[in-house]
Amino acid sequence: MKRIEIAVNQLKLGMFVSALDRPWLETPYLIQGILIKSVEDITELARYCNYVFVDIDKSDPKAITNYSARGANKNSSQIITATPFHGKETYSDRCTAEKELPAAQKAYDTTITLIEEIFECIEHNTQLDIFAAQIAVESLRESVLRNADALLLLSRLKRSKQALYDNALKVSVLLLAFGRHLGLPREELSELGLGGLLMDIGKLHLPPEILKKNTSLAAAEQEIMQKHVENGEAILAKTPNISEAVTKIVSQHHERENGDGYPRRLTANQLHNFARMAAIVDSYEDLTAARSGIKGLKPFQIIIELKNSARSGLNSTLVEQFSHCIGMFPVGSLVELNSREVAIILTHNRSQRFHPKVMVILDAKKQPYEKPFELDLKSTKPGPSGAPYEIVRDLPLGAFNIDVSQYYL
Repeated sequence: MKRIEIAVNQLKLGMFVSALDRPWLETPYLIQGILIKSVEDITELARYCNYVFVDIDKSDPKAITNYSARGANKNSSQIITATPFHGKETYSDRCTAEKELPAAQKAYDTTITLIEEIFECIEHNTQLDIFAAQIAVESLRESVLRNADALLLLSRLKRSKQALYDNALKVSVLLLAFGRHLGLPREELSELGLGGLLMDIGKLHLPPEILKKNTSLAAAEQEIMQKHVENGEAILAKTPNISEAVTKIVSQHHERENGDGYPRRLTANQLHNFARMAAIVDSYEDLTAARSGIKGLKPFQIIIELKNSARSGLNSTLVEQFSHCIGMFPVGSLVELNSREVAIILTHNRSQRFHPKVMVILDAKKQPYEKPFELDLKSTKPGPSGAPYEIVRDLPLGAFNIDVSQYYL
């Protein structure tokens, strides 16, 4: 059977979808196979998938003919229709994630040190050293532009002595990667990265017991937590040379397009585009955070939650683009293979996003391998059963009591 891999929003009427970028059982579809008969069919698929396989033989020949040949062979992320949020730049990986890792590690360590110094100044009511923050962001930006996966992996797995430092760096890296995906110019990437770094700086003036709480906040505690936006605005107001875009990220990342956000209950046309992006990244981080007594969500479930949130305040177009940016299986996440082995996602293959490079850490009986090994699912030889290795499902963070950082860092 001949089939091509294609981004969902590149589907045409008459195409027959024979496989998804996830198991059919994890979707509401009762029959494995969909003939695209309407735009609604594509919209519904987009709720559950980023990429699908189209069976050429079962599709209308006109639909296949009208589909550009590069859609089957080139980087799917590069052929997604541009949105009003896209810039004019086109970025491609300049090196592999493995080659970028040493430079990404250096950028990570330097930034964490600078974040610690910057945040300690704020805690002691000393003026924010914006120059130091800009230098840190530039090193992150350059690493993300060479290959985003290295820093995405490090920021997901590494831990410093303060969760607030870690979160600031993760948000900064995610916004840089998001902006890269949208083709924004370098100077705008710097603003996104700096906004992400400073987004929650106002939390430094909140009670430590609230910040350290890993269960749901009571109503009174939630009101106190929401004060971090105003605190952040006050800090930036005393800081020279802060751009409007960075200020908007800090002040608007909890606002929602339907007016249900805080602190000012702004609506869509009042929001800065970078603040809309920051709201999505902040929501994503909130969904991925482990909390006591709450079962972790799988990456796919997180994307579905984000898409559902688009109905109540997040920008749906940007949510869709963010899901393409991080992929169905984000770097650092856990998956189960068709061999029943468990693996960590290391890097993405840009041309086949659900055939990434992985590190296999548990055998079919879910026992740790003495020596974990790497596989490139795009080009590796068949597994023990004789069938090609494939991902059959994603797993929540911490599945089988796995500490991913122990394997890779």
